[in-house]
Amino acid sequence: MFGETEYDPTGQFCSICIEEQLDALGRAVDAGKVRYIGLSNETPYGIMKFVQSAEKVSHYPRIISIQNSYNLLCRTFNSGMAECCHHERISLLAYSPLAMGILSGKYFSHDGSPADARLNLFKGRYLEGESRYNLSKKIIKDATLEYLGIARKYGLHPVSLAIAFVLRHPLVASAVFGATKSWQLKEVLNSCKVELTSEMIAEINEVHARFPNPCP
Repeated sequence: MFGETEYDPTGQFCSICIEEQLDALGRAVDAGKVRYIGLSNETPYGIMKFVQSAEKVSHYPRIISIQNSYNLLCRTFNSGMAECCHHERISLLAYSPLAMGILSGKYFSHDGSPADARLNLFKGRYLEGESRYNLSKKIIKDATLEYLGIARKYGLHPVSLAIAFVLRHPLVASAVFGATKSWQLKEVLNSCKVELTSEMIAEINEVHARFPNPCP
C-alpha cells in the first residue's frame, strides 16, 4: 500500500511473517543493539496485526512508533491510523512534512526552482515521490498555492506553516525532514518555535475541506 490509495490484492506479496520479525527484533533489543522498535508505511490492518502478535508472547517487543507520511497535503494518517495509534499508545514519526519540498514554495520561484532541488535532481528516478507530489496535477498545485497564500497572509515562511502544522498533531513525536544546506536546517528549527493561531487553523482546515488529501 506504499503510496497507494486503494488496496489491490493482486499486488500482495509474501514476506517474513510478523512473529519471526518480532522475534528477531526482540533479540536485537535484548542484546542492546536497538532500544525500541517501530513500523514504517504501514496500514491500520498492518499495525494492529503487529500489536496483536506482540501481545501473545511476553518477550516480543511492543511497537512504539509508526513512520508514515503526514503533511498539509497528505493527511491519510488521520483516517484509520490515528485511531489505532491513539488507543495503542503509538507515536507518529511524520516524514515528508514539507511534501518533498513543494510546501516550501521553492518550486514556484519566478526564476524556476533550484536545479539541485530533489524533484529536479532525481527527476525520473523517484517514482513514488514524483507521483504523490506532482505539481502538474492541478489539484495538488492549487492546494499548495492556497497554503502558501495563508503563510504569506500571516507573515510566516511557508516552511514554518507546514512544520508547525505537523508538530501540533497530538500523536506526532517528531517530524522527519531532509536538509542539504545549513540555512535549510535553520529554517526548519526556527519553525519549531511557531504556534499556529485558531484563525490560521480555521483557514488551513477550510482549504483541506476543498482539497482533501490531494497527495494520498
